Formats: sequence, C-alpha cells, structure tokens
Amino acid sequence: MSERDWIHRYIRPLVRAEGADDLRDDVAELSTFSSTIATMDTLVEGQHFLSSDPLNTVGQKLVRVNVSDIHAKGAVPKEALLSIAWPKGRGEAEFADLMAGIAIDLREFGIDLIGGDTVSTDGPLVLTLSLTGQCLGDGPVRRAAQAPDGASLWLSGPIGGGAIGLRAAIEGGLESDLQRYRCPPTTKVMHAQAVAEAGLAAIDVSDGLLLDALSLAEINGRGVHINLERVWLYRATSDLPLIMEQATGGDDYQILMIAKDGVKIDPEAFLQIGHIKSKPGLTLSFHDEPIPLPHKLGFEHQA
Repeated sequence: MSERDWIHRYIRPLVRAEGADDLRDDVAELSTFSSTIATMDTLVEGQHFLSSDPLNTVGQKLVRVNVSDIHAKGAVPKEALLSIAWPKGRGEAEFADLMAGIAIDLREFGIDLIGGDTVSTDGPLVLTLSLTGQCLGDGPVRRAAQAPDGASLWLSGPIGGGAIGLRAAIEGGLESDLQRYRCPPTTKVMHAQAVAEAGLAAIDVSDGLLLDALSLAEINGRGVHINLERVWLYRATSDLPLIMEQATGGDDYQILMIAKDGVKIDPEAFLQIGHIKSKPGLTLSFHDEPIPLPHKLGFEHQA
C-alpha cells in the first residue's frame, strides 16, 4: 500500500483543523497566526540520501526540501525546529559536518533555529526539520483551487538534475552531476513572490514532474497537458528517453504553478510548459506530436 493510501486511511480521519486543508498540501496554515504556515520533512539514511554522501550536503538538503515547500505556497521561510536521530556508531566530527551544512543554509535563507530534539539510535541517521513561513500574500497558494480549463502551467527551473545526479552517485559520473544530487538548488524569494502574485495553485516538484503535475491536476478535478519541448531540463536534449528520465526522476525542488488568467509572469522566474484541461489524466506532446506516457510517472512513496 502506498504512503498516500496509509495517510488517507489512518491519518486524515484525525485531522480537523481548517488550516490543514484536509492534508491535500505540504503545508498547514497555523490558526493562531495570520498568514503563517508550517511544513515538515524527514530524510532517512539509505532512503533519501546515501550513506556515502558528505553530511554537510545532507544538512543542506534537509533545509532545502523544506524551503521549496514554503516557496511553493508563495511564502518565505522564518523559523525551524530540528530533530536528529543520531546513530551510535557515528562520531562528533561527522555531527559537526552535518551541523555546518545546516548552518550554511539557515543563513542563506534567513531561517532562525528555535529548538528541536536529539536522540541516539541503533538504526540509520534520521533527520527532521519543521519550518514555518510567512505568506507574501493574504494566505498560502494551495494545490486545490478549481483551476479552469485552459489555465496555463508554469515551471520555475530546470528539472532532471536529481535523477541524473543520483545515477552519477551510484554508477559514477560527472562531479557536477553528483553535486546536483547531493545539494539540489532550490527556488528563491523571487519565485515565492511570483507564486503569491500569479499563482492559482502550486506544488513543489519533488516526486517527478509528470507525477506532480498529474497530482496537481487531479486535486483540482482536472487533467493536464505538458509540451515536453518546452520543459526546462537540467540536461537539454531532444532524446525522448533522456527527457523522460529527467521528467520522472524527482528530487528537483522546483515549483509547478497553475497561473491566474491575465497575470503577467516574470520570464526569469517561470517558464510556461503546458495547460490544464477538462478531461482527466495526463497527456504529453513533443513538437506537436502525441507521446505515450512512460510506465512510471515518478517516485511513489511506500509506507
């Protein structure tokens, strides 16, 4: 059973707060603070990063996967809580490396660390960061927004580097690809501002462009069409198998946004790659030729 099924069956029935949006989003709006949101992500050694990955880059990745969730709601990050389950076999020098990486990105994104917890474990290294954000508009730009037919679909930056970089980490490859996987670039305040001003609905691309685009469309009761020749790729190519590898790989942490009609969008921040359609499902084309869907659209979490 998938992670989504477990959440739907066992966790969603416990959720009552209006700000949780029925767990359809990666952030919740805090009821006691106006336009303040919160998110949380966990990284597990061997599942979300390799045991051989330098811990300073793991620390940066922990911060960035949370920042992308905040930016995708049209908000900027503010305060963080950090939880570390530290393996007994790891030493102080490694802990210092981890914290050095976290410190770099806390400074980079203007985040204040306000608390957390540390425990010792016989298992793998497990890291959790909870992050608050302040909305740049009246509230968060949700995934669900009843998007109209024909609404334009926009992407904030190149996708595919996570997949290519992971392959380089496992099989060997270019150092630049390896670093792209270990320390993925994320969005900036200008992207969050664009979402706040122009976004009707938005999601961060973490599980693969195709899967996340379909998820965004389904939440809105719609389908989606993507023009593959317009997609911003980490490795530009006209080779369809390589395009599909990049469009389904995940770990990219860019923003996919359905835009409001008639709102001007900064071309430096977003690129239009498709549109919303009334018929459910995902369709693809490449230079006006229909393309069959790949067997796997992205990374499906298993509980």
